Amino acid sequence: MPENRKKNIKGKIILQGSIKALSPLHIGSGSDERSDMDVLLDENDQPYIPATSFIGVLKRSLELKDSDKKNSKSFMDNFWGYIKDKDGRQSCFCCSDLLCSNKSPKIVIRDGIKIDDKTGIVEDMGKYDYEIVERGAVFDLNMEFTFTDTDSDELFVKKMVSTIYAELTKNNIKIGAKTNNGFGEIQLVENDKTAIRIFDFSQKKDVYDWLVNKDLNDRIIPKDQIIKKLGEPFEIVSNRLIIDACLKLKNSVIIRSYSNIPEMPDSTHIKSLDDWVLTGSTIKGAIRARANRIVNTLGKSDGKSEKIIKELFGHVDDKTRSKNAIKGHVLVKEVVLPKYIAEQQTRIKIDRFTGGTIGAALFDSMPLFVDFNDKALKIEITVEDCKDSWAGLLLLVLKDLWTGDLAVGGEKNIGRGVFEGVTATVDYNNSLIEIDKDFGNIAEKSKKMLESYVTALNQEG
Repeated sequence: MPENRKKNIKGKIILQGSIKALSPLHIGSGSDERSDMDVLLDENDQPYIPATSFIGVLKRSLELKDSDKKNSKSFMDNFWGYIKDKDGRQSCFCCSDLLCSNKSPKIVIRDGIKIDDKTGIVEDMGKYDYEIVERGAVFDLNMEFTFTDTDSDELFVKKMVSTIYAELTKNNIKIGAKTNNGFGEIQLVENDKTAIRIFDFSQKKDVYDWLVNKDLNDRIIPKDQIIKKLGEPFEIVSNRLIIDACLKLKNSVIIRSYSNIPEMPDSTHIKSLDDWVLTGSTIKGAIRARANRIVNTLGKSDGKSEKIIKELFGHVDDKTRSKNAIKGHVLVKEVVLPKYIAEQQTRIKIDRFTGGTIGAALFDSMPLFVDFNDKALKIEITVEDCKDSWAGLLLLVLKDLWTGDLAVGGEKNIGRGVFEGVTATVDYNNSLIEIDKDFGNIAEKSKKMLESYVTALNQEG
C-alpha cells in the first residue's frame, strides 16, 4: 500500500514517438458543415487527436487482471487521478494533443446507410455521410510521467509506462468513432522520433536536462532494454474471440461509392486511398443480419433474440439516442482487397407486370471481378468479452459465409458478394483451432469444443 507520508518527486519518464493510423480514423467535431459528421480539425485545418480522447481510450483499454487490479487499486487511482467528494488527486502524467505530422493527410467523405433488419433494405431517410482521415496519417505523441520517492510508487509508474508502450506497439489501442467497424486502429511506429527517457531528480544534471528540455540521445532506453529498465508490462484482461478467415471471391462484389464526375459510372466499388476495400461496416452489417436470422430461427423466448443481438452488436435508439445506447462487442477490420478487375456494366430496370423496360431506368455500375489468378483475402472478426453462446453464434455465421450462403455488399440479388472458405483459425479460451477448406484437419477435441459453443447458444434463454 502507498505510504501516508508526503511524497517527493523523484523523477520523470518521457515517452515520445509517432502514432500511425493503420485504418481510417474518425474523431468527430460535433459539426456538420462538410458532411453529416465532420472530423475534428485544428486552426490549420489539420486533423488531430485531442489528449482527452487519447487518455480516455488508454484508461478504458488498460484493464488489468483481477490479481493486479486488487493489489494496485490505490496506485491506479493515483496514476489516472480521481475526484471523490471533497477529496481528489491530479494524475501523475500529462499528455499533449496529438498533432498530425503529415503535410497533407487525406480527408474524404464516405456514405453510410441504415438497413432495416426485417426487410433487408435501406430505411427511409437512412442515408448519411461522414468524414474520415484515411489510413497512413501520422500523429506526434508526447507524454510525461512523474514518479515519487517511494519504491512501490516508482515501480508501478514504470510498469504502467512499459504497459502503455507495449499496447501501443502491438496496435491494441483503437480510438475515435466506429472502432467496431474497423476504424481508429493506431500503432506506435519505430522511427527516429520514438524514444523513452528517464530523468532521476536525485542527480542535478538530470534536473537541468529536464528543465532545459534537452533531447539527449544517451538517455534513450534501447528497445531491448525497456523491460529491464521499466519492468514487465501488466497483463491486460482479454477474453476475446478472434476469427481469422481466409476467403476467395467466387464471382464479383460491389460496395457502392458514388462519384460527382459525369464521366464515371453511376456507382463504383469503394476505395481507401488507391486500394479497393471491404469496409468493416459492410461486413459487420451482413454478419449482424445473419446472426439475427439465426437466433430467430432457433426460436428464443420473447425478447431474448433481440436482447442477444443488441448486446452483441450494440444498439442506439433513434429517439433516446445516447441515453440508452449499448456499445457492441463485435469488431470487424476493414479489408484491403487483392487487385481484382473493375469492369463497367450497363443495366436496366424491368417492369414486373409488363416485362418491358421502365422509362429512364438505364444505369451502370463498376463492380470488381475475379480473374484467373487465385487471390484470397482475410477477414478478421473479434468479439470482446466473449461468452460461449456468442462464440457459437459467430461460428454459425462463419459457416454461412464459408459455404457461400451469406453474401456481402450490394447487388446480392444478381449473385455478387459470394465467398468460399479456404482456411480459418478460431482463437478463444486459450485454444487455437485451425480449419481447412474441407474441415478435415480438426481434432476431435477441437470439434467437441466448437460444438459446445453452439450448444451454449441453443441453451441460452
